[in-house]
Amino acid sequence: MTGLKIKTLFLIGILLLSALELSAQNYSKRKIQKDLKNLPGFNQAYVGFQLYDPVKDKVIATHLEDKYMTPASNTKLFTFYAGFKMLDDAVPAMNYTISGDSLIFWATGNPLFLHPEVDDDAVLDFLNQRPEQLFYWTRPNEEERFGPGWSWDDFRGYYSAEKAIFPIYGNSTISYIDRSAQSIKVIPNRLSLNFKPSSDTTRTDGNSIRRAEFDNTFDYKIGLPDATVSDTTIIDEQVRPFKYSDDLFKKLLADTLKRAVRPYGHAPRNGEKKTLYSLPVDTLFRRMLQPSDNLMAEQILLMASGQVNDTLSTMGAIDFMQENYFNDWTDELIWVDGSGLSRYNMFTPRTIVRLLKILREEVGEQRMFSLLPAGGVSGTIRNWYAGENEPYVFAKTGTISNNHCLSGYVKTKSGKTLIFTFMVNHYIHSTNQVRQSMQTMLEKIRNAY
Repeated sequence: MTGLKIKTLFLIGILLLSALELSAQNYSKRKIQKDLKNLPGFNQAYVGFQLYDPVKDKVIATHLEDKYMTPASNTKLFTFYAGFKMLDDAVPAMNYTISGDSLIFWATGNPLFLHPEVDDDAVLDFLNQRPEQLFYWTRPNEEERFGPGWSWDDFRGYYSAEKAIFPIYGNSTISYIDRSAQSIKVIPNRLSLNFKPSSDTTRTDGNSIRRAEFDNTFDYKIGLPDATVSDTTIIDEQVRPFKYSDDLFKKLLADTLKRAVRPYGHAPRNGEKKTLYSLPVDTLFRRMLQPSDNLMAEQILLMASGQVNDTLSTMGAIDFMQENYFNDWTDELIWVDGSGLSRYNMFTPRTIVRLLKILREEVGEQRMFSLLPAGGVSGTIRNWYAGENEPYVFAKTGTISNNHCLSGYVKTKSGKTLIFTFMVNHYIHSTNQVRQSMQTMLEKIRNAY
């Protein structure tokens, strides 16, 4: 190669680098800081932010990175890491042992059994095929129905299914309301007898279902047919958590299997303990991360704890992770549940970025992209952060009243993958306004870097 060609290539390289630097300067640290203070939804809020280049190991911009903030469902990123570290490649669906003509089975915390939105028949097929008598042993656990710091009046919400050692049907009822026929169909069928028409004539809330707080007494109201809708076959589907108990679990299981399920006492379980596995664990992780399923998150921690202790315990899993993986971090993790429903959880922005860096290294970028919601395509950001031809944002949302977070990875036009977190706490504007400002900044980051 001649000296002239070498010189020319060198100059071209310099020009390209200069162009990249100029592009980044078009959205400099100073401009990012300005947007964090002035964009709609950010003003008057408490905004934590960090943008990090994992290849250069360089923080590009940061704001309030050392302040503790409410993460909401960004907590699920830590739950995912616990599941990744503590669970096998497949979901531990059930434990069992066989003693003579008896099959004794017990819980692992698996939330997929008879779940209406996940096709997992492993436990059902296994129990259906066994000739032995079935005995259910209630595994020791330390759990209340809700986590610490959960809102007490959320018990009716679809997002607040109760934690349990052996969930069934997602610990929820599904009601199909037909206005034209003025009828309601309930799954699981056993609980349909607990649904009664409301006697409250003042209710004007259309199709609605309410449950008593401490038992499975439901009342419902069916609205009048909508004369403006030509298709009278439209069915309204409503999900409501039920009050879980061991007794209800055994009855629902017996109904499904059409055979007896007996309680097992405290006598020793003779025979070899075995574990029945079902779907790939990524099925569970994806279900937790993309639609942000709270029950999946809580049960992942319970399953994880079962790998190190016979007693299922949310705090057992959290303590294990704190002692073994988070013990030397700059900021202590204030972590109390799996889902992020609790306002007691508190993390700093730099803690979340550090976790995302580790996930990229240990789990792998492409696997993380497949598990997280993708902008404009899937999960909780399917209506936001859409790319021009393909997704450029892969991130976990977190939302509770007056708090919204978004943390993950942004792919830039130059081919980089950057790590970011937004933690917007205590805003008084609409959440959509906060999302719009986040989208504005992420588009600028995509174009500039």
